Amino acid sequence: MNVAIYARVSTEWQAEHGYSIGTQIEACRKKAAEMGAFVVKEYIDDGYSGGFLERPALDSLRDAVQDGLYEAVIFHDADRMARKLIHQLILTEELEKAGCRPVFVLERFDNTPEGNMSYQMKGVFAEYERAKIRERTMRGKRAKLRAGKAICDSHIYGYDFDRGNSCYEINPAEAEVVRMIYRWYVEEMVGGCEYIAEKLNNMGIPSPSGNVSWCASSVRNLLHRPHYTGKYFANTQYHKKTGPKSYKRLPRPREEWIEMSCPQIIPAELHQKALSIKSKHRTYKVWQKNSYPALLQGVAVCGACGGSIRITGGGKRNARWYTCVNTPPRNGSKCAARLMDVVVTDALFWSVLEEICTSEETVTAYIGGRAGAECLPAIPEQNKRQKIVKRIEKIQTERTAVMSWFSQSLLSQSEATEKLASLKADESRLQNELAALENSPTSEVERLAPADICAVVRNCPASPEARRRVFLSVVEKVSVLRRDNNYGHKYLIDFDIVFK
Repeated sequence: MNVAIYARVSTEWQAEHGYSIGTQIEACRKKAAEMGAFVVKEYIDDGYSGGFLERPALDSLRDAVQDGLYEAVIFHDADRMARKLIHQLILTEELEKAGCRPVFVLERFDNTPEGNMSYQMKGVFAEYERAKIRERTMRGKRAKLRAGKAICDSHIYGYDFDRGNSCYEINPAEAEVVRMIYRWYVEEMVGGCEYIAEKLNNMGIPSPSGNVSWCASSVRNLLHRPHYTGKYFANTQYHKKTGPKSYKRLPRPREEWIEMSCPQIIPAELHQKALSIKSKHRTYKVWQKNSYPALLQGVAVCGACGGSIRITGGGKRNARWYTCVNTPPRNGSKCAARLMDVVVTDALFWSVLEEICTSEETVTAYIGGRAGAECLPAIPEQNKRQKIVKRIEKIQTERTAVMSWFSQSLLSQSEATEKLASLKADESRLQNELAALENSPTSEVERLAPADICAVVRNCPASPEARRRVFLSVVEKVSVLRRDNNYGHKYLIDFDIVFK
């Protein structure tokens, strides 16, 4: 009989109380020897919570079980498989459907109604125990905080942490630096956080992280800390687990905060003045829409490589440039196309467009001249097919997400079934549309009449906004290629226009 062994431990506390990886593996190997089974592989999740199904070793084990590699999987106990009953039932059902059975070292569950009840009750108590452990831990931390003792060392600059008494003590050298920073910032007003950081670096004072270099953010953090006034609040936030090893920090209600005390370094009034000054000096960058609309934006493509044309620049000089997206190295390729000033390029393009639209005959001649040339890809059927394929890929991603949410008990079975059925119907409809599109003959694309194009361009007002509206109404794609090597704005640009 080929079997696998799975072991898991999530905290040091569990390792100290007999749940270490080595202890579990040794007991599982002894169990395999009693069964006369051959251990093919051992799967270990070290440091992963049993409250989630997404664990690297467990995922590999589930894939191997689906491939029929094992006849049994040995666990030290049911809570090593999972802490939640719903997760235990999901894993047990997966194993049994694949012709594999779970085996536990500490318990034996017969395949009878009584055995199934005992197994499920074990899972309920495992989940209850996990909740009680967390509740007792949090209650102990809150009691310690209310007694005026810090839970851990937050490494606050200006203080040393006394682990024996769980409290902060003033570090004289660092405290003097804190007072000096507040004096510079509030009383002497020598400058902002950047200037103060530069002064500290010139004096050779080590930073809070122990490095020689100070930065502006370190000074801002010192000015914002209430600890230096002798009073601060603890238990202001909590961590919500969002994955096997990921957390999210969320604020607690104001009534749950716990007031703490520590030795005072600066007066509370000085700290309030620093916060007031810092709030007034705080600046935000306000992005303003450029008054000149770029004529070719979103429609132009590079004549050298076929990549999209984007706009770069701006800033105080308000100089903007057309550039190919592949001009910086991207996906291993680099385009040699040069930058083009937006205003100059738009003026050159509009003069070319006006020349083409001199009369209906010139528009017809231009379109006819392009008919034999290599045209830009502007086939609506191809665009529609690409959109359908992307939507199908998105549906497959959503299906995977739904299964992940269901495994984490974020969705009930009925909700997951309903969502999967909806996704399957959408995928079937899109597959039918894609098949019909591929089997349909290519139809001739209906284009604007040359007379209409000519009339719209010739009657366009001279404002950039009006030209942009006309451009979008008559032009489908335009290829732009700069051919000169001049400096300044003496451009030689080739425009290849595809009309709608």
